Amino acid sequence: MKLDLQLTTQSKLLLGVLLLVLIIAVVTQLGPGIYGMIANPDIKTKQMELQKSKDLVYASKILKPIESDLYQKTGIADGGKTTSIFEENFPETVIREKINGIIKQAGIPQNYQMNMEPVPGRRSEKISPQARRNLVVFLYQRHLESERDAIKTEIESAQQDTQALDESEYEDESMGMLLNAWLEEEDEGEEKEVDKEKPDENRDESEEPSNDEDKKDADKDNEVATEDADENKTDEEDKEMEPEEWKYVSLPESIPGSIRIELIDLILSISEQHLVGAEKVLFANEFFKTQTAASSGFLGIGAKEATTAYNFQRDSKILAKFTNLLDNHSEVLNKKNLTSDLQDYFSMIQKQVSELTDKLELAQTSYTPESFTIKIKFTTEIDKLINLNRLIETKSKWLMVRDLQISADNKDNKILVEVLLIARVYQ
Repeated sequence: MKLDLQLTTQSKLLLGVLLLVLIIAVVTQLGPGIYGMIANPDIKTKQMELQKSKDLVYASKILKPIESDLYQKTGIADGGKTTSIFEENFPETVIREKINGIIKQAGIPQNYQMNMEPVPGRRSEKISPQARRNLVVFLYQRHLESERDAIKTEIESAQQDTQALDESEYEDESMGMLLNAWLEEEDEGEEKEVDKEKPDENRDESEEPSNDEDKKDADKDNEVATEDADENKTDEEDKEMEPEEWKYVSLPESIPGSIRIELIDLILSISEQHLVGAEKVLFANEFFKTQTAASSGFLGIGAKEATTAYNFQRDSKILAKFTNLLDNHSEVLNKKNLTSDLQDYFSMIQKQVSELTDKLELAQTSYTPESFTIKIKFTTEIDKLINLNRLIETKSKWLMVRDLQISADNKDNKILVEVLLIARVYQ
C-alpha cells in the first residue's frame, strides 16, 4: 500500500499558520530572557539605581511634613516657618542668639558670662528598624485623627441642617396660613376697586437713566474677578509644586459616620499597643494574609497578577466591635456588604503600610548630630532661674541642662548660678 504524502495547498497554508503561531509563542516567552543575555548587563544595574533615586526623592517628600512638625515641637523652627533655624546661619551664631533671647525672656540681667565650645569627636547614632515602623504607625494615627475630626464635623453639620429644615418647614406652614387669610381679604377688596392709574404710553425714552456708569462698574467688577481668578490659579499651581504628604485611604463612606468614629477609636487603641511593643506587626492578631500566585495563562491570554488579601481572624477585636455596632444601629444595614468593604479597606491599609515601610528603608541608617557645650555664669533671683529652666525645657528642646551649680551671693539677696548646657544641632 502506498501513502500519498504530498501536501495540498490548504494543508501547507494551515501548517504555515501553526508554525507562525509557534514562533510568536517562543519569542514571547523566551525573548526577554534572550535579550537580557545579549544586552549590556550594566543596564539593569543602572535601572535599579535610577529607581532607587526616585524612591529616595519620594521618601523625602513623605518625611518633609513630619520634619516640619518636629521642628515646631522641639523649637528648631521659629514661628510658622518649616525650615530649621540652623539653615539660616552658622550653628555657633544661632545658638548664641537663641540663648540670649531665652535669658532676656526669663528676666535675667544681660551682664552674664557665656563660653561655648564644640564637643570633640562626632559620634554617629543609629536609627533602629523599629523606629521606622513606629514612624509608619505614627503617620497612620495622625491620618485617623484627622479623619475622625472631619466625620464629627460632617455629622454636626448634618444635624444642624436637619434642625434648621424642620424649623423652616414649621415657619413656612405658619406663614402660609397667615398669607392665605390675608390674600382672601385682599381679593374681596380688589373686586370693589377700579384701576385709576394707567401707564404713560407717551413717556419720552430720553427720560430713561443712562446705563454707561453701570457698564463701567460692571467692567471694573469683571477685571477684579479676573485678577482674583489669576491669583487663585497661581496659588493652585504653587500648591501643585509642593511635595504631597503621604495619604492613607479613608474608611468606606458606605459605613455610617457614627460607626466609623467608633472604629477609629478602636484602631487608635490597637496602634498604641503596637507602639509600646505589644505587637511586632500592626494588626497581627486581627487579620490573616491570603496570597494567590501569578498565572501566565496560555500565550499571555488569561494571565493573572499575584494578589494579596487580608481576612478577619475569628477572634478579631475589630470584627467583634464592628458586628456589634451594626447590630445596634438604628437602621437596618447590610452586614455582608459592609464587612466586605471594611476588609477591602484594611487590605489597602496593609498594602500602603508595606509600601511606605519599603520607602523608609531607603533612608539613612544613622545620623551624626553636631554638639556644643555652653557655660553660662550670672547672678539672679531664684524665681528667674526657675523661669529660665522652664523656657529651655518647653521651647528649645534641642538645648539641655547638663549641670547646674548654685551658690549664695551676699549682695541684694541674690544667687550666683553656673549652668552647663548641651546644644545639639540637627541639620
